[in-house]
Amino acid sequence: MSVHATAQPREPASTVSVELRPPIRADSIDLRELVSHRTATQSAVTMEAVFEIFKNGVVSFVAVLDGERLLGMCSRQETAALLGGRYGFSLWARKPIEQHLCKQETRIAVTMPIGDVLRAVFARPDKNFYDDVLLVDENGQFLGFIATETLFKVQNALLLTNIRELEERDRVIRRKNEQMETDLRMATELQQALMPNVYPSFSAEPNQSSPGLRFYHRYLPASMMSGDFFHIARLSEDTAGICICDVMGHGVRAALITAMLRALIETHAAEAADPGRFLTELNGEFTKILRQTGTLVFATVLYCVINIRERDARVARAGHPPPLHVRRTACEVEPVASGEGSSGPAMGLVPNAQFNTCAVKLAPGDFLLFFTDGVIEVEDKEERDFGIKGLRQSIQSNLSQPTESLLEAIISDVYRFADSTVLTDDACLVIAEV
Repeated sequence: MSVHATAQPREPASTVSVELRPPIRADSIDLRELVSHRTATQSAVTMEAVFEIFKNGVVSFVAVLDGERLLGMCSRQETAALLGGRYGFSLWARKPIEQHLCKQETRIAVTMPIGDVLRAVFARPDKNFYDDVLLVDENGQFLGFIATETLFKVQNALLLTNIRELEERDRVIRRKNEQMETDLRMATELQQALMPNVYPSFSAEPNQSSPGLRFYHRYLPASMMSGDFFHIARLSEDTAGICICDVMGHGVRAALITAMLRALIETHAAEAADPGRFLTELNGEFTKILRQTGTLVFATVLYCVINIRERDARVARAGHPPPLHVRRTACEVEPVASGEGSSGPAMGLVPNAQFNTCAVKLAPGDFLLFFTDGVIEVEDKEERDFGIKGLRQSIQSNLSQPTESLLEAIISDVYRFADSTVLTDDACLVIAEV
């Protein structure tokens, strides 16, 4: 006596239970909820019996089991092709379905992340790209079929969710950027407001109506916030203190350091008459503060005291280039001669550094040009620096012009040399003219 097993679905085809509309997150997807049907048959069932399942048009794939063990799957298309031939029904109808499993199948474990599932499924060749996917548990036992169409919907929902999240992040970032730009504009305006617009006046003789010392400056920040600044202090009726500073880098951090240096300069006003002592005290406190932050930051500083009555200038430098001494009557442009030890290290590097002072005599018509390295380090297309040489040549070729116009001519020469009006570093020029 022979026994023929009949093929029956374990469960009828059903709709997917998970909501596939965005927002949906990858880590919240349970693959069991994507199962569209669990139609299965035993391996001994005949092809004719399985074909009856397909004839109702509900499913296109049936899982083939040996007891509880999953052997594979069979498809409506391949079963119909075998049985529909000229002698197909008589040849294959009574054969067990296990002899005609699909040669290619996609089997995924329930623990597999949805991202890996999508990559595996959508990498299949065209021939079986739209086949249902077999879902198995941790032990490899059959849980059901997931339709490729369902996985398309999952992918689209995830993409739309990602797009919405990116759009929301973009809106948040735009709002934050707008606030930052507003803050930066305000900080820039405050920083520029701290730059001297009206200079203190100094007279060589009591009751002299015309000023004995004139100042001019040009300030060229490379970005909204600058690390360059200068300060002119009235030490007495005939004595001026000029400080020019260049903080490492530019931008917000450099601007914060300049603000701190400004405050320290005001704090050490008592030492302002002695340039070397002034920089020594300033460096000690500046370095102490920086050590507490654990950040490597340094600043070059030049401090000069000019007495208009004596017509002398005393200079101390902390890693800063020396000023240029311009003698109009002799048409000479020379760096201020530095005595031995008159230039110390940049501020913020050596806590106990000592700074000495050098002196230079001034004549009527002379002026000192103080500058930051954003001017001399400008490069041309061949990466050559404008340098001290270029700055001296620019001054000499424009000495016939009034001092204020001469500053504009220097800037034009710098722009012409760089072939650009956009500088890569902050630049500051200050002239003190007798």
